[in-house]
Parts: sequence; structure tokens; C-alpha cells
Amino acid sequence: MKVNKKLLPLKAHYFCFLGCVSPILPFVVVVGQHLGIPVSVMGIVMAVYYVMVVLMKPVVAALADTYPSYRRLIFLANLGVMVISFSSIYFVPPLKGLPRVQGRLVQPQNMSGPSPATALVPLMEEDSLLGDGSGAGPSLLLAAPDNGGECYVAVAWDCVARCGEPWSCLNSTTTTTPTITVTLRSHDQDLHFRGGEAAPPFPSSPELGQEEQLGPHRVYMLEGTGVSDALFPGNLSLECGSGKWKGPGCSGVWSHWQFWVFFLLLIIGQICFNVSISVTDAIIVDTIGEDGDYGIQRAWGTVGWGLMGLMSGLLVDLWSGTSVTKDYLPAFLLCLGLGSFDVLFSAATIKVPKMTTEHNVLKKVWPIVGQPCFFVFCIFVIFGGMFDGTVAMYIFTLQESMAKGTSTVKYLKLLQGLTVFVQCSVEAPFMFINKYFMDAVGPQYVLSLVFFLYTFRLLGLAMAGAYGPVWATLVVELLNGPCYGLGYTAIIIYASKLSPPGTSNTVQGFVSICYETVGYGTASLFGGLLLSSLGGPGMYLVMGSVSVAVFLLHVLSLKVLPPPDENSEEKKSIENEAEEELSPDPVAEGVHEGSPLAFKMEGEQECVPMT
Repeated sequence: MKVNKKLLPLKAHYFCFLGCVSPILPFVVVVGQHLGIPVSVMGIVMAVYYVMVVLMKPVVAALADTYPSYRRLIFLANLGVMVISFSSIYFVPPLKGLPRVQGRLVQPQNMSGPSPATALVPLMEEDSLLGDGSGAGPSLLLAAPDNGGECYVAVAWDCVARCGEPWSCLNSTTTTTPTITVTLRSHDQDLHFRGGEAAPPFPSSPELGQEEQLGPHRVYMLEGTGVSDALFPGNLSLECGSGKWKGPGCSGVWSHWQFWVFFLLLIIGQICFNVSISVTDAIIVDTIGEDGDYGIQRAWGTVGWGLMGLMSGLLVDLWSGTSVTKDYLPAFLLCLGLGSFDVLFSAATIKVPKMTTEHNVLKKVWPIVGQPCFFVFCIFVIFGGMFDGTVAMYIFTLQESMAKGTSTVKYLKLLQGLTVFVQCSVEAPFMFINKYFMDAVGPQYVLSLVFFLYTFRLLGLAMAGAYGPVWATLVVELLNGPCYGLGYTAIIIYASKLSPPGTSNTVQGFVSICYETVGYGTASLFGGLLLSSLGGPGMYLVMGSVSVAVFLLHVLSLKVLPPPDENSEEKKSIENEAEEELSPDPVAEGVHEGSPLAFKMEGEQECVPMT
């Protein structure tokens, strides 16, 4: 087998380029959540990003056209800014700092022989067992004063219990290992305190044996291997690695400077990433020529994406140990190291061709949009992008919620890295065999098959999220192969068939906007809102139900629009019109290709038949 050494730098660049961002981009939504940004806000952020990409791509291309001698520098600077922006996200601190809970360990009311200075709270059924459900004994409860109107901790992980005074803990232990999880169970408005010795934050207690009613308190349940009877009774201060906040005193994320730093770094990195993809594609097309195989070069990027995503997940789990709160330092170091190498390697080996962009896309495509078949096709393209984006952006959030409170959390990032690897592994083969499906049934019928498979994929994720183990999501993601490998290819092929002469690039750009910008942006916005209100399984259930309706509507559209076999006469008329346009017709002569008049002349045709 002969190796084209001229293409080796391009293969290496694609591997490093997509490999350096795969430890970041698939995880960006859960990283934002760990910083304290709600998933609904993350959906808005991602939707804004997709709009910004459409606006900024022509700006960068125009800059390169204005200064042609600096195209190489613009490309390398774009790569460098992308790597720096993504790597710098690691240094953004949480919006509200590290959670802290202070209070006193208390006993449920039905426990016998309460110790002196022990508050009494009703024992709720869900508090009667330890957090692991083993039934080994009563849970430890913590009562924290509720001052009203404040921003309080709702749940926190990886907490260290620190005892303020020597007598606070029975065995004089001053700290525990960071394995405690604190969960808010109730607001108790009638907390009683049995007499004895007490310490802040509680007031002095009454005489021994008497009870005093205290003010409102929040009652937390403590779970984890760091919880033991040695901590009971006493005043505790819990310092946690991560958590969630609630309460009327909590300011919105928009008022925190950390959010805006995260937002700017993410937007800048994403814009540079998408611009770099366009430039890299132009480099490959210019290098391999018309007869070259673009797919083989692009496959190296898929290999880098899958392998580095898997490696980053493994390293993050190993680095974080048993902590629920994951430390993403290995992922960001992978991005910085591999990305820096890619910048230096590209500077030494890759030549940048002329960068072009389509201008006035909407003006050129607008006459085609008036054709019923093209308009309907674009609507279904948007739905395809929405279904794909819903999985791409929120499957990790679903896995996080499924793993919470289980042993899976110890290797959750490895599982998420495997998810990226599985998606890439099953996607590539279908891209190689897609020609068989296109020739057998045609791209539009392949698209119907893809919508049918999306119903199983989305509803399968809903079922796995509600009833199955986290690993079940990996099995469902095997459907990513036909859903994306066949679906996106069918969209591109049918878009080229619908394109009138001379407008193929413009139509392809418009269809790409429908899929990647409108479709993904819709998934980001509405997916985040559904996820925050219904949870992961509920969101995928809604999207799966929508996919059922879209599949039925797509099948119906194929019945309403003329099928391929019924359009032979129409096909001949289209070919005749094309031949007439090539002849020196005095009317058509002088009409500029791409003008509204030219589109009108070319657009007299009906839908291009699907063959």
C-alpha cells in the first residue's frame, strides 16, 4: 500500500486538532453545571454560540481576503486563541465559592435515650436509613439555623466535617476524609432542643431534661463513608468540594463575574474552533484535488476525537480518586499540550490556501426556498439537527444524574469518554457504506429511516435514564452510527440534487446553517429548558415523542410530493431547460448567474426527483 507522504501532515493536524478539543467540548455543559451555572442557562449560552459562529465566519474569511499575505498567520493565531481560551476555562472559580454548612448533629425523635444537648426532629421515612440504602442504622442529621431570605446550600458533595471544639466529637476526631454528601431534607419550623450543654450556633440550652423551642432550621442528611457515630453529638462545620444553592437570596448567574469570564472564554474558543474547521477543510480540498478522498483524511480527526475523549475521561477519574466532584485538570492539560503541538506542527508543515466564503447566502437561496420540496426539506433538516444536538449536548448531563448516589460516580468520566469513543467508532463505518443505502432507496428515504431510528435512540435514552443503569446509555448510543453517519450524508446528497445549476455551494451552506445552527441552537435552548423542568428522562421522552411525529410527517411528505418514478417527464423538462440555458438565447444572455432573474429561470422546475 503506497503512502502519500504529502498528506501525512494533514492527517496529523486533523488528529491533533480534533483530539485537543474532545476533552473539552463534549464535557462543557457539565463543567458549566459544576461551576454553578444552571443547565437552562447553559442551553442559552450554547444557542448564542451557534448564532455567533454564523456571524463571525464571514468576518474571518473577509479578513483573510483583505490581507492575503497574512492568511497563514490568521490561521495559526486562530488555532492558538482556541487552545488558550479552552484551556483557561479550568481557572474559572465556582460562582458562589465552595459550599459550607454549619450546624449541630441532631437525633430523630423516635430514637431512644437522646444524649444531652441533642435537638429532636421528626424522623422522616426517607431519613431512616443510611444513604447507601443498606439499612445499617439511622442517618445522621444536621440542623442549621434558617435566617430567612438567604442563599443556602441544597446539596453538596465531597464534604469534610470539622469539629469546632474538643468535646464536639466523642472520639476527639477533628476532621474526616472528604467523602460526606449533605442533602437538604426539610425546613423544620418547630425544632425542639433537650436541655444540656450547647454551643454556637445554638443558644444556651435550658435546664437538663427540659425542652426549648428554637427558631426555624434547615435539616440536612449526612451520607457517605465519612459519616460515623463518632461524630455524634456535636457542632460541625462542613466544607464541601461542590454543590447546588437555593433560596431567594441567591443572585442570578448574570450578576457573577465568573459566569461572564466562562461565557467569553467558551464563545471565543468555539468561534475559533469552527473557523479552524472551515480553514482545515479548505486546506485539505486544495491539497488533495478533485480526485482526492476527503473522507479518509477527515477520518483521522474522528480517530483523534474518539481516542482523546476516552483518554481524558480515564485520566480525570484517576486524578479525582473517589471524589464526587471531578477535577478536570488532566482534560485541560491534554487540550493545552496537544493543541500547542498542533499549532507548532501546523506552522512548520501546512500551507494555507485562499480562504473563501459565500456572500449573500440568503439572497441567492431565497428563490429556491419558495419551492415546496426545498422548504419542506429544510424543515426536516432542522429537526434532524435538533435531535442530533439534543443527544450531543445533554447526554452527559443525563449520565451525571443517573450516576448520582451510585458507585458508578467513581468512574463516571471514563464512562463518558467511552460514550464519545462509541459514538465515533460506530459513526465512521456508516459513512463508508452510505453509498449502498443512497443507491438502493435514495437519500430522502434514508432520511425517513434515520428519523425512525431517532425514535428508538431518544426514547431509549429516556428509558435508560428512568429505569436502567448508566451503562445502558452506551448501548443506546450504538444508534449514533446510522443516525449521524447516514443522516447527515443523506442531507448533503439530497441538498446537492435540489440545487439549481451554479448554486450548489450556496445551497450546501444554507442547509448546513439549518442543521448546525438552527437545529443545534433549538436543541440547546429548548433542551436546556426541558431538562431543568422535567429532568433528563423527561426531556428525552418529549424529544422522542416529537421524533415519532416527525417520522410520520416525513413519510407523509414523501407520499404527497411526487415519487421518483412519476417524474420522468419532469426530469426531461429540467434537462431541456438546462440545455436551452447553454444556448445563446438573447433573453438569457447577459443574465448574471445567481441573480434573481437567473434563479427565476432556473427555478421553474419542480422538485428534483429522488434517485
